[in-house]
Amino acid sequence: MAKRTTRKGGTVTRQGRRVMPAMRRTAQRARAVAEKAHLTVGEIIAAAFDTSGGELGEVMAQLRSPQMSRALGRRIILEG
Repeated sequence: MAKRTTRKGGTVTRQGRRVMPAMRRTAQRARAVAEKAHLTVGEIIAAAFDTSGGELGEVMAQLRSPQMSRALGRRIILEG
């Protein structure tokens, strides 16, 4: 591939860039946000109980959701 291209006004140096895959880009953003927060697993579970009104099934659904994984930059795996 040529390093320069010609236009009517003269030559222009080409500059290319690689696009970062969307999954890696999303994970980097989520990781940066999660590092700022410094939440413990206990705090996250307590917040899930507060928002769901104490329903265990809803808490489990919230913690396993892809949105929670994306927000934290990690997956929480609970058995039960």
